[in-house]
Order: sequence, then structure tokens, then C-alpha cells
Amino acid sequence: MEIEWEKEILYKDLVKWEKRLITEAPFFKEILSSIQSISKRILDVSCGTGFHLVMFAKWGYEGVGIDISDQNVEEARKLSEESSTNQKTQFIIGDILELDEFFEDNKFDLIILIGNTFSIFSLEEREKILNSMIELLNDKGKIVIQVVNYLSHSQEKEWFYNPNLSRDEQDQLVFHNRVMEWKEKEKKVTMYVHKIQQESVNSDDFSLQTKKTEFFVVRTKDFGHLVDNKNLKFSFFGDYHFEEFDEKKSNDLVIILERFSNHHKDL
Repeated sequence: MEIEWEKEILYKDLVKWEKRLITEAPFFKEILSSIQSISKRILDVSCGTGFHLVMFAKWGYEGVGIDISDQNVEEARKLSEESSTNQKTQFIIGDILELDEFFEDNKFDLIILIGNTFSIFSLEEREKILNSMIELLNDKGKIVIQVVNYLSHSQEKEWFYNPNLSRDEQDQLVFHNRVMEWKEKEKKVTMYVHKIQQESVNSDDFSLQTKKTEFFVVRTKDFGHLVDNKNLKFSFFGDYHFEEFDEKKSNDLVIILERFSNHHKDL
């Protein structure tokens, strides 16, 4: 039996949060320590299930997360309750293409858009999202965007990531496989995810679930056209360790945006 499963479930299935946050925490601690502001407010754009805002709340920061998925927001609220950080976090359902409608009178010290969501949108949509984020940024604040650097695979027609074999809460075998296809003409990448799950413990029957997602290829040169405010600076890194970005080798593209007036620390 083959069915297509929801993006939110896919997201929950594939992300190993404990390992991911251990990797990313030192990066965000350094970013936050470089921001000279007393408001300590963070906006997580496309917040998913809320793990980053809960982490920030444990560090003493207040955060607001927005996600278009009601299931993700429900999971995020549950997580904040369970971790006793719900007094410092707020999660709302909304389209990130309409940020202005949700945060018209708000300003934030740090705004993040991570997890490759930015790659789903066209260049024009990315321009709209980024300019909205800039409007919501405090003068001494920073924006962090992270996407997968698909250009490192530009010489390949297709590739795949290491498959993942695990057991779910019912101790059933679950196998994930991600196959990627490069589309040179469109400068896009298609990801096909296959999830093979045991129907029940000790069963010989398995179900196949599939999900197809298309991503635009984000380039550093795109950002010269995204913002017309010349008082802004972009820094590009290849990972969360501030390694220099290499278009042909880096797995990720991490973008840090700040205003010229906020260069007390060079990141």
C-alpha cells in the first residue's frame, strides 16, 4: 500500500532534535551574545515544532514562533508546556508570506528562518519574506537564514542521503530514504522521501509512504537583489561553525544579516 503523508509528519519523522540542537546551540549563543539589546525578543519564522524557541526560552529569551501548519503549532505549544517555558514562548498559525499582518507593531532582536524553508519559495517570494523580516528587526538585531547548499551537487543528476533505520514508539521498524534530483534548466531540486513502516511488531507486512517536495537553489548573489536598503550587511557561512562558505563544497548556506551600525563584533 502506498500513500502520501503530510509534510508535518515528515518533518517530525526525519529531524533528530537532540543531536541537531547540540550542534546549533553554540552558534546561536554566540549570535545572541553579539546583539546589544535589552529586549531579548526572538522571532522564529516557520518555527516547526518549536524546539529552537524552547531552547532560547531556557536561556532567558522570550520568543514568538509562526508556522502555517496547525499541527506543528499544536506540537510546539505542547513542547513548551512540557518544558515549562510556555510563559516565555508564543506560537501562532500563519503564512510567512504575510508576516506584516501578524507583527505590525513588533520588533525583535533576533529573527531566524532555518531548516531549508526559505528554499521552498521563489526569488520574488523570498524578497517579500526577507524585507518583512527586516522591517521587524530592531536596529541592533540580526537575521539568521539557513538553507541547504544544493550547488554542491550541481554536477550530479541525482543523489541520495544516508538512509535512516529506526523503531517507532510501538517498536515497529521504520525506514526512511531521501532521493534528490537536480533540474538544471529550472535551477531546482526535487526531493523524494520514502518511508517504509512495519504494519505491526513482528509483522511481515510494510506500508510505503511517499512525499515529494521541490526546492529552489539559493545563491549568495541572490541577496544583492533582495534588499534595497544599503545600510545592511550580509555574511555567508558554510555551517553553524562560522566556516567560510564554499559554493562547491559546503553542505549548508548560513546567512547572517545585520545593519551597518551593529558591527561591534565581526561574525
